[in-house]
Amino acid sequence: MAKVELLDNQEEIGKIDKSGMLRLVGRLPEMISEAERLSAYVSLPAAKRFNQVLVLGMGGSAIAGDIAADLFLKKANAPIITSRNYLIPEYVSPETLVFALSYSGNTEETLSAAREADKAGARIICVGSGGKLKEFAEAKRHPFYLIPGGCQPRAALPYLFVPLVISLEKLKIVPPVEADLKETAGLLLKLRDEYGPARPARVNPVKQLAKKLSGRLPVIFGSSGTTGAAALRFKTQLNENSKITALLNVFPELNHNEIVNLGALKRESHNFSLIVFRDEDESERIKKRIEITKSLLVRQLGGVNEVVSQGKSFLARLFSLIFLGDHLSVYLAILKDTDPTPVEAIARLKKELLR
Repeated sequence: MAKVELLDNQEEIGKIDKSGMLRLVGRLPEMISEAERLSAYVSLPAAKRFNQVLVLGMGGSAIAGDIAADLFLKKANAPIITSRNYLIPEYVSPETLVFALSYSGNTEETLSAAREADKAGARIICVGSGGKLKEFAEAKRHPFYLIPGGCQPRAALPYLFVPLVISLEKLKIVPPVEADLKETAGLLLKLRDEYGPARPARVNPVKQLAKKLSGRLPVIFGSSGTTGAAALRFKTQLNENSKITALLNVFPELNHNEIVNLGALKRESHNFSLIVFRDEDESERIKKRIEITKSLLVRQLGGVNEVVSQGKSFLARLFSLIFLGDHLSVYLAILKDTDPTPVEAIARLKKELLR
């Protein structure tokens, strides 16, 4: 069976994707709508002026903060910063709004940082499926968004992201998001028909891209403040779902370092494949940088694969990139006969940490 044909064989996909990660990836639009409904049941304190917003999280939970930071870079009235650590910055105070995001509710780094933020008097909002984070929120009387459990954190992004942005709206830190969330869910339903397993590879752009990238080492370029978080999400999905190494950098920073080593490559001496995430909000200088960089690297890397966002609102466009990347990561896992769901190294690490 030719590799790309495997992606059209539902029975063979089921044998490899034993826990149904491809199905979960396709449920993102429903998760967005469900998370929006669940968020309506949580009461928040009255809005006040905050000096900064700090999002605590790790892995598939933390990426929600990165997306929010890109999404509201020019619209939030306080900076949104993601912290992946046991510790919190010294500036955290009663004028800091802190979100503690942990899908399991038991992420030790997030719990440690949340306790420190509580001692600093910060306003804290918690999001998780239960666990110690729920106990902490109830004991300290912090608002808690209870989200559905039972799947890998990376497959539950909307459940973590939607309460975050709705809270930011309610506290008057960012503009209204309801219309953009509705557009995003609708767009992803349309894209599911184009990217999903039922659409044949000959007319499925994501399956075709999976065929091109199969067996290669992806080099991913995003742009800071626009596609950077989506590119990071793609990189981590390749790590966990596809079980492959991927390199990541962003414009304009990569033009000050990584362009040198990539430009010095000999095409026959490597197995890299370049993917560039694009969005209409790129500034004119970033657009020019991307085009020049492509021209400098196209020969060394054997071409460029551009992934262009779709949708009207910035939120919809960001999630269009995430949705494509999520599908692509699972298709690549299937092509290498790898179950995308298990993350055995992480499980072993957590077991050792409990010793």
